Amino acid sequence: MQKQVASCTKKVYTYYKDMCRKDDSMASEKELFVTKQYVPIGQPISQNDHTIIYKVKCVAEKGSPEGILKMYRKKNIKNLYTRLWQLDYSEWPHIYSVKYFDENTLVVEEFLQGATLAELMEQNKSKGIGMTEEQAYAIMDKLSECIAELLKLQPPIIHHDLRPSNIFVTKVGTIKLLDFVPEYTSKKKLTFRDILDTLGAIFHEMLTGKPPKHGKCTYHGRFTPVIEKCMEKNPEKQYSSVEEMKDELDYANTHDIKGNSGDAAHIPFWLTIPFQGTILAFEWILFTFFLSKKDYSTMSLFVISFCIHSALYALRRHAFMKENNVHLGLMRTFGPILALAGVLAVLFFAVMLIL
Repeated sequence: MQKQVASCTKKVYTYYKDMCRKDDSMASEKELFVTKQYVPIGQPISQNDHTIIYKVKCVAEKGSPEGILKMYRKKNIKNLYTRLWQLDYSEWPHIYSVKYFDENTLVVEEFLQGATLAELMEQNKSKGIGMTEEQAYAIMDKLSECIAELLKLQPPIIHHDLRPSNIFVTKVGTIKLLDFVPEYTSKKKLTFRDILDTLGAIFHEMLTGKPPKHGKCTYHGRFTPVIEKCMEKNPEKQYSSVEEMKDELDYANTHDIKGNSGDAAHIPFWLTIPFQGTILAFEWILFTFFLSKKDYSTMSLFVISFCIHSALYALRRHAFMKENNVHLGLMRTFGPILALAGVLAVLFFAVMLIL
């Protein structure tokens, strides 16, 4: 490990030495920062044209904890991160140091235990599962509270690149926002409407595993009204504050705003057991009738029809449940099916006795 640290430190030292040839007055400060104060451990965690990230040992801090060193290339965001360092709110990682060298901003933050929201959702996708409503609500509740606190500041702090990869969920369940960027570096000036729309889209993706299609909510459940109002384009129907949105979010967690029963809300009528069961019962009666008449060729047609319709209904219902992340529970899933089987059995014996 010592050899690895020494090798990495040497690379960083060489990098800064090359950068500082024309500015010897600052060379010692830069070299001290990365070779004595915040020493890189191993190779970069990630890097691209804009950012390079190292895990570091914070020798300059009490107890020499591990941290994260982020270098924002050709970007001066020192003022923004200096303000975050001064405020030291729990809504973002604790900041140890902020420096600006040769058009590059260096930020050293605490090393967080947990994963980004993007990583959590990707883990679920790899397992073929989605977040439960309880898990998504827990994250959204803390995220909206976090955003509301930042908007209360004067001037407010607005995260101009809010997305799942910049939302960190710690092992104890707290939310931390990563990679703040100032307004002038973002593609457009964000409005409160944009913030709500982003929150709605993130909540939608947590619940369904997919972003909204063409700005439309495809999730069906107790939180549907909250997502739809977040993405509402009519100013008169939008939330007036994040606090208002959070209040409705909390209410929806314990009540179904539209009066439906939780996860089963908004299932299309043609996918309900009563509708499907009526069609299957009619085919079943005809099958029984021709069986009693010993008309086996016609009976076979209705047997085939009954089996095809049963399979189609099951597949369509399963696809809808999976796409919309609807969970009915064991009894609510198999209870109606067992009831339908009982009705079909009664119809079979009734028709056979009558004929």
